[in-house]
Amino acid sequence: MTFTEHPRLLARIAGAFYVIITAFALFAYLYVRGRLIIPGDMAQTATNLLAHEQVYRLGVTAALMVVICNLPLGWIFFELLKVVNPRLALLALIFITASATLEAVNLVNYISPLFMLNLPEYLNAFDPVQRQALARGPIRLFGYGFSVSLTFFGVFCGLIGYLIFRSRFFPRVLGLLMIAAGVAYWINSFVLFLALPEIPYPLRYLLRVTLVGEVSMALWLLVVGVNDIKWHAQVDALRSSGAPR
Repeated sequence: MTFTEHPRLLARIAGAFYVIITAFALFAYLYVRGRLIIPGDMAQTATNLLAHEQVYRLGVTAALMVVICNLPLGWIFFELLKVVNPRLALLALIFITASATLEAVNLVNYISPLFMLNLPEYLNAFDPVQRQALARGPIRLFGYGFSVSLTFFGVFCGLIGYLIFRSRFFPRVLGLLMIAAGVAYWINSFVLFLALPEIPYPLRYLLRVTLVGEVSMALWLLVVGVNDIKWHAQVDALRSSGAPR
């Protein structure tokens, strides 16, 4: 095990990545898809995608940036938190890597509807209603694929939250918020997978803990970083205990 000599700087770099991830994810997944894709109205959705194709492509690009930034973010968390428990920190790194991989593959479902709606081969072979039906498939599959990736990301959030809670150099409340965010991701995913009744409107606000937890984590990392003294003290304690480095 090796340790960084500048944990606060490393934490602030992680905060910058996390802010980028949050901003780009909100743009790609909530703003673009939420604005252009109309559930239950494929005709209007097709019209929106063709009229705002460049905005939709920007959404795909933003989603790709989320995937790219998730990997160094996971590695930095591993570097900072392996002083708490190296095995759990490594497990968290594995889960965020799996989540990012699944999210990257699922971007095929993000971009596919554009091809089905405007490629010459589809225009010549199918009428508008048929093309809309074909495009509906990847639009639905994207939601399921995204939920699969978020299930893995939820495990990452839970593991990171536990390590933060056990650490001496982060506020414990951040750990609790990250654990709650991980649980919320799991609830959202399994409601979709099991086709359970939609969560009542007032309770949906509780599931927004994902945004609260991750934004709080991102801003703390960016503005404060970690407590250098306590981090190095934990490193020294680990070294004096004879743990492998």
